[in-house]
Amino acid sequence: MFCRVFRKMDIRKKENNGLNITIKVNKKNYNSIIKNIKNLGKEAEYDSNVNKLDYSILVNCQRLPYMNIKGWSSRVTGKDHRTSHVTFVDYDNILFKIIFDEISYITEKYNLPPWYVVSTFEEQDPDGNLYGNYLLYNFKKCTFKEVIDIQDKLSCDQAFKKIPLLYRFKCWCARLSEKSDGKKINRPKPKFKCIIGDTTKEHNQEISNSHLEAFNELYPETKDLIKYTNKDDGTIKDVTYVEYVTASG
Repeated sequence: MFCRVFRKMDIRKKENNGLNITIKVNKKNYNSIIKNIKNLGKEAEYDSNVNKLDYSILVNCQRLPYMNIKGWSSRVTGKDHRTSHVTFVDYDNILFKIIFDEISYITEKYNLPPWYVVSTFEEQDPDGNLYGNYLLYNFKKCTFKEVIDIQDKLSCDQAFKKIPLLYRFKCWCARLSEKSDGKKINRPKPKFKCIIGDTTKEHNQEISNSHLEAFNELYPETKDLIKYTNKDDGTIKDVTYVEYVTASG
């Protein structure tokens, strides 16, 4: 027996006669609605008095999340219940030399150990400059506010900076797995690229050993590349792994 399920669109009133309207549809109806909006918009603009344009209509359309992603959390919870974080940084569509300059500056300013860099996408532009999408990790234990201060000095992804302020778990999450819709791989898992910082000397900042062990297991070639002298008592079992859904290919 066929049963049609009726869904009620979400309509929320705002100040000054404004509205937020949210509907969820399949691809066929999505394309039809977009076409109709374009036609209605042209007619409405043509029919409106240019001296009385009192309203603006912004249509924000997006694909709902559909790809399952595995990642890990920045949170470090010690046995003394002192919660801290390691620093995750997410850069999209940026020249690598800009990252190198920014990170070199921030490392000195905040007395940080070297950073691990992985790439999720990288190419050369016509001038021979490397650019792409990158994730950077620094395993020094910081407070929530210290991580925010560090990220605010960088031109990394703005949404990535803000999510923990809205997210109920109050942490940063970074991708470890490939991006796949179940049929094809849209993005392979991040690849280790390099280290930014001085690897010739010892570093005495307290670091999250749990994150270090997990990273070394994922990228065995990184083991012992940085000389840490102050690891906490965490182990790989203490890392919090997460699963989430994204529409970003």
